[in-house]
Amino acid sequence: MLEFQIEFQPRIPTSKNLVIGTLGPSATSSDYASQYITNQLLSEQFTASTQLFDTFIDVKEALLQDQVDLALVPHAYDRINEFYMEPSFDLSFIFIFPTPVYGLAKKKNTEVVFNGSRIVTHPAPLPLLTKLLPDYQDQTQIQVDLSPSTSDSAIQVMQGLADFAITNENAVQAYDLEFISIYGNIRMSWSIFQKKLN
Repeated sequence: MLEFQIEFQPRIPTSKNLVIGTLGPSATSSDYASQYITNQLLSEQFTASTQLFDTFIDVKEALLQDQVDLALVPHAYDRINEFYMEPSFDLSFIFIFPTPVYGLAKKKNTEVVFNGSRIVTHPAPLPLLTKLLPDYQDQTQIQVDLSPSTSDSAIQVMQGLADFAITNENAVQAYDLEFISIYGNIRMSWSIFQKKLN
């Protein structure tokens, strides 16, 4: 059996508050994973908090500019190589943590009509769409657009800008939506990056 172990020892800033940067707005799967890490880091020696950004590019820039101490990035992010190949960054830790349950959501008290509808999703869970739609549904009658995050997708439905969103259960609760079909959670791997010491 393959077995390995790595220890996570973040550099603690002089403020004693370790700031983790990741993708927002609140209730994204990244936000959920950052809360898990924050709880794991609870210590009498320092505090940990999360700062949410609109894109992972913004997270990367914040780490480069020392606005955050760590960057939390899921391996499903299609440009994660930009973190791995950034000469200023060190990979600090890798862990597995499941996402909240994913599904297809709509506004409460609205009809389910797919023909002519608009579905929004972050690029990562887009492959789930065929599992979330009814088998009989003609996908050519649906407009599918990409959004920056699962929470942004949920917000667009809440605001009436889209009919459906592939999103997670935290965003469904936060933005007062309801699932019409459920996929389940996703066993996700995550990387934590910090800046190299000079």
